[in-house]
Amino acid sequence: MQAQEPSDGLSIPGGPISVEVDAQLQELSGPVEIVVRLSDAPLSEANGAGAKQRGANFNTDQQRAYGRGLNQKQDTLVAQVTALGGVETGRVTKALNAVIFRVDAAQVQAIAALPGVRSVRKVGTYELDLSDTVPYIGATAVQNTGVDGTGVKVAVLDSGIDYTHRNLGGAGTLAAYEAAYGTAPGDPKNISLDGLFPTAKVVAGFDFVGEAWPNGPRTEDADPIDYEGHGTHVADIIAGRSDDGSHKGVAPGASLVAVKVCSAVGSSCNGEALLLGIDYALDPNGDGDISDAVDVINMSLGSSYGQREDDLSEASANAVRFGVTVVASAGNSADRPYILGSPSSTPEVISVAQTQVPSALTFALKINSPAGIAGLYPNTETVDWAPIGGGFTGDVVYVGRGCIGDAYLADPAGKIALVDRGTCGISQKTRRASDAGATGVLVALIAPGDAVTFSNAGECPVPPDGTCKPTLIIIQSYGNLIKANLTAPVNVTVSPAASTQLVGSMVGSSSRGPSYSYNAIKPDIGAPGASISAIAGTGNGEEPFGGTSGAAPMVAGAAALLIQKYPARTPAEIKSLLMNTAETTIYTNPATQPGVLAPITRIGGGEVRVDRAADSSTAAWDAKDLTGSLSFGYHAITSIQNFKKEVLVRNYSATARTYTITPDFRYADDAASGAIEFKTPATITVPANGSKTFTVQLKVRAVNLPVWNLNGGPNGGNGALLQGVEFDGYLNLASGDETVHLAWQILPHKAAAVFSSRSSVSAGSSLTLRNTGATIGRVDVFSLTGTSPKIRKKLLPQPGDNYALIDLKAVGVRQAGSAIQFAINTYGERAHPNYPAEFDVYIDTNRDGTDDYVVYNGESGGFGVSGQNVVYVQQVGATTASAFFFADADLNSANIILTAPLSALGLTPSTQFDFSIYAFDNYFTGAQTDAVENMTYTVGTPKYTATGVPPAGIPIGIRSTVTIQAVTGGAVASPSQTGLLLMYRDAKAKAEAEIITVRK
Repeated sequence: MQAQEPSDGLSIPGGPISVEVDAQLQELSGPVEIVVRLSDAPLSEANGAGAKQRGANFNTDQQRAYGRGLNQKQDTLVAQVTALGGVETGRVTKALNAVIFRVDAAQVQAIAALPGVRSVRKVGTYELDLSDTVPYIGATAVQNTGVDGTGVKVAVLDSGIDYTHRNLGGAGTLAAYEAAYGTAPGDPKNISLDGLFPTAKVVAGFDFVGEAWPNGPRTEDADPIDYEGHGTHVADIIAGRSDDGSHKGVAPGASLVAVKVCSAVGSSCNGEALLLGIDYALDPNGDGDISDAVDVINMSLGSSYGQREDDLSEASANAVRFGVTVVASAGNSADRPYILGSPSSTPEVISVAQTQVPSALTFALKINSPAGIAGLYPNTETVDWAPIGGGFTGDVVYVGRGCIGDAYLADPAGKIALVDRGTCGISQKTRRASDAGATGVLVALIAPGDAVTFSNAGECPVPPDGTCKPTLIIIQSYGNLIKANLTAPVNVTVSPAASTQLVGSMVGSSSRGPSYSYNAIKPDIGAPGASISAIAGTGNGEEPFGGTSGAAPMVAGAAALLIQKYPARTPAEIKSLLMNTAETTIYTNPATQPGVLAPITRIGGGEVRVDRAADSSTAAWDAKDLTGSLSFGYHAITSIQNFKKEVLVRNYSATARTYTITPDFRYADDAASGAIEFKTPATITVPANGSKTFTVQLKVRAVNLPVWNLNGGPNGGNGALLQGVEFDGYLNLASGDETVHLAWQILPHKAAAVFSSRSSVSAGSSLTLRNTGATIGRVDVFSLTGTSPKIRKKLLPQPGDNYALIDLKAVGVRQAGSAIQFAINTYGERAHPNYPAEFDVYIDTNRDGTDDYVVYNGESGGFGVSGQNVVYVQQVGATTASAFFFADADLNSANIILTAPLSALGLTPSTQFDFSIYAFDNYFTGAQTDAVENMTYTVGTPKYTATGVPPAGIPIGIRSTVTIQAVTGGAVASPSQTGLLLMYRDAKAKAEAEIITVRK
């Protein structure tokens, strides 16, 4: 095995980087909150699919009897868990059949073994994520026809609703709010109704989280009054209406149900409260009959890299199957592959991206001097709480990080303050610089990526009064350029004269798909997300409310309008109709990428146009997946491969209609490549008030595919590279003057197909590697030091089980120049290496039985921050870790290679050391799921080596002879090596690695 240096592409620029590491146990211990799901179906599922529209399987008495049966079994479980020291904190029977307990983690296995228990999982936590926007999406036009959401109930699962606000049917005074809430979170008024709730607008609700969580225990009371403010904004966008009619939400006639599940004192949402909240939304009066279920649920919240095993996602899916339309935010984690959040990643849920409001502008940074860098720099963002206004001009000074307590590096008085992002909120940085006399603020990002906007943490007045000076967010490279020229000095201008209209484009922070678990098109649709809406606790105050948190309620309101007009239509029909009729001419960023359309995995079916949806007499959807898009998924392709989808076309009109079918590509170069070929009928005739299906065939030619340049390391957060290898567009169906469309997407990976002629050889013999794929077959050779059997299928998680199982298959190690590399191959692929798998290599450098170092992978910067997976090195017991290299891992792969400097581990090529490799679920539970332990190795003296593997890879159609040799002294130096582990790049699923056993 030849020594080599790690790829330059893995080295972290400016590395190593250091992070603080939480002192948390790798395995659960002490008190934990768990969700225990029972095996019987919840009531929503037992009632039958589409029960809300088509009629339930059970009548009222039968529903109540079924619910009593579930409760009786839950009572038995509660008694058993109580005997183990557990305390019940909640139970649900409608969306899920589960009981939530607080219990010592030591009892988890005993609870899992109890009769009737399906799964035991840790409770999750989620993050919170109108005048020109309502007419822009067509809602005013629909309202003008008499359709305003009347008779439709929308549940807002959020921080509560300020039902005293004038936009939400309240008195509209501060006195009214204080009568309902009191003056502080601890006031008893906010846990009692006081005759002020419910109201004609906010007709029901409940508080499942209380005022103290997460700083105190979760509590419950009957008053869902809002303090934090997020839910009030959301409710107003959906269904607000002032008494004078001057302010209207999307569906001003709709009734609201306030379900308080998110913190009053932070941005977190309690996982247990969310499950209880969905159950409540299915049965608001609590009588056991779910015929009173709401029509729409809105959740402007989520968790990035959404996984199908998430229990909130399964509860949401069950609600949709019953007949409730569920809408959720895609997330605000930007243009990064697979980062879209749950529960919006759930196939049944409508996932909403954020687009720009009609009045949105972007302001280019104009550098006036020095001459060498003068020009316009367009990749910027604004913050609505410190608007640019008339702009600013001045010399720039760099003040550093700029948080309270940080010493300023320069005096910003009368200057433009350049401050780095990080540690504290952007509004704190702006406020401090403003108070110090700055005339404008530039905030430089500290990681690669497009500029994004930020929320106000409370330091800047709303509405803006000028005390927080105009603030512009600039990308990292702009900040570095200015810092390098400060002595010149650097003089800049930001003004409306150098602005660009952004209407009809994406907001940079909106999260990208596809969905992690299904490789399906997500988000489903987009909507403007910065509407002027109600501020809780002000009586009549309003302010812009941004993010996908503000976009989701636009779509929830649109759904309410359609449900009023078409009450018999199912959630799948409502969703498809919205997607089919959305505006497709949506751009990525007119300032930085003029004329470039947004990819399907950012915008889905397009930007919502509810007037078109309300007028359309046609809808179309995937006949199997029941959604208004065609997701062909990810595939590693070695030759020609064919795919097939059935499309159902529904004609709601009174006459038969013939539709012309036309597939198109989003980008001209994709169409010209010849890689993708469509085959569909030219037309389809659908009978009056009927439906008919047709087949869409997709042929993919591997030879014409682009070279795959994605990975989960340095390019793990690079959405532009994803756009370069995915293919997408719209399938159009036209009849007369009516056209509907279905978004389509496929992610094909031009793949190699390398395989060995032998799986077992003797030392001194050879084997042949052959590549029959479509691209060169790159092979990495490692010393095989351990294997692990496959975990039984019945133990694998199912949707809603709230855990991930990482199943190790084979591990290996090798020297790579001055570094060491650990290879890990698993039985299942992961769409992105960031989650749900963490691999920890514990190293005992002196073989004294105590581990000295741990090497592990994780997302650079923290959860949902960068999309880049890096390798950390930490001394056992230390509180800091350093990352020297990116993880070497692809998307949709079962392989990962962890690289670390030998010197950082206290190793030399001649050091014999012991090591063990552990797999952890780093998304749901933090629990260890598998291990290969007690291996011994010396990097400079392996037991066996291989020669003959071409460094650049094995060409297409070529055979390479590989010779295996025993190394003198290797049997003693590296006794754990039993053969070779061949790691194949660009390979097909389940063919990414091969174990070669070397016989003695």
